[in-house]
Amino acid sequence: IYNKFFKKTNNMFSANLAAKHLKNKKFILCNGDVVVEKDIVKKLIKGKNENEILIDKNFFDEESMKIKINSFRKIININKKIKKKSKSFVSIDFYKFSEHASSKLFEKIYYHIKNISKNDWTEIALKNILSECKFYPNEIKGLKWCEIDSYKDLIFAKNKFKEIKKKIFKKYNNFVVDIDGTTFKKQIPIDGTSSFLRNVKKYNKKLVFLSNNSSLDFDSFKKLFKKVNFKINKSNIINSTDVLINYLKDSKIKKVYASGNKKFLGELKKNKIIVSKNNPAVVIVSYDDEINYKKLQIVCELLNKGIKFIATHNDNFYPSIKGPIPDAGSILSLLETTTGKKPSKIFGKPSVEIKKLLKIKGKTLVIGDKTNKDILFAKNCNYDSALILSEDEVGVNDKKQKKIKPNYILSSIKDLG
Repeated sequence: IYNKFFKKTNNMFSANLAAKHLKNKKFILCNGDVVVEKDIVKKLIKGKNENEILIDKNFFDEESMKIKINSFRKIININKKIKKKSKSFVSIDFYKFSEHASSKLFEKIYYHIKNISKNDWTEIALKNILSECKFYPNEIKGLKWCEIDSYKDLIFAKNKFKEIKKKIFKKYNNFVVDIDGTTFKKQIPIDGTSSFLRNVKKYNKKLVFLSNNSSLDFDSFKKLFKKVNFKINKSNIINSTDVLINYLKDSKIKKVYASGNKKFLGELKKNKIIVSKNNPAVVIVSYDDEINYKKLQIVCELLNKGIKFIATHNDNFYPSIKGPIPDAGSILSLLETTTGKKPSKIFGKPSVEIKKLLKIKGKTLVIGDKTNKDILFAKNCNYDSALILSEDEVGVNDKKQKKIKPNYILSSIKDLG
């Protein structure tokens, strides 16, 4: 059956096209964007009640269809807007109808399409027969299912059905994980971060967070991870500032001029590095969310004198909640346009300089959302990698970047949560 009006209608209209084949007959109705294990269909067929809705008690999502039951386990409501409570559960969009329920359903569908709207869900008609027909929940109990509305959903489903999480936690001893865009979006934890951290602890894995964000100091990261009840220490977090300072100490550089915010400059001072525009050994550029014209002018004047030029990292933008904002790479581009100078050293991902600070042994997986940073870093260090899908990677046309292949593609950190 083909709904030639599908662009202007919804699944209720499509269901009505099948009325002459299904009305007054037992049948199972499911949404076409749901993939399930075969045993899920068998479970519904063998269910003890003539009218049933398959539910998942271990999953709750605001976008999913939900059901509500009464004290007799009878379903009394079905709606996306139902809130999470003790007697509300997610429907996996699989429904079993008796002959009587089938007749009532199509009566409600016909009336709704003729008098109210052609562009509504079948579940609205289903809701309207709950007072006349007894429907009961049938729990899937750990069987796999996924609703696929996007490419990310498809990747999530593939990983779930292939049990990628189980395989990854079995194979790797260490996880080197990006922060911005992978586990956090600015100051907000990304869905799945908490459960991923619980799994790391459960399977006793070594974890190191690796960030190019030089605008945050250790106390800032500590405060950030409190939001997911994770106690971070200096042994399991490295940012580009740490790699830079390690280089300055090894090179015995004690005086620099740096463009950076107060936290970044504070880290330099803590390590007894003098920040001054008077005869510095090097000029440093970092992610400076306090930048102004005066700072840029001083940097340009020093570069024009031939002072050595280095940078914490060269990410072009920072993935903020409201979209990309300028990062160190944008400042570097401005300086190159003005002076024609490029940094001689860059310390953030994908630099192998980071490996000097990584105290890990055994099989290692790098997880991040940028091919040219996280995945290339893994390749440079001979580590395996997992790319988190993000808007940043959509539409990438760089041929070199496309050749950098991760070992795994994840829809989000939730795939390992």
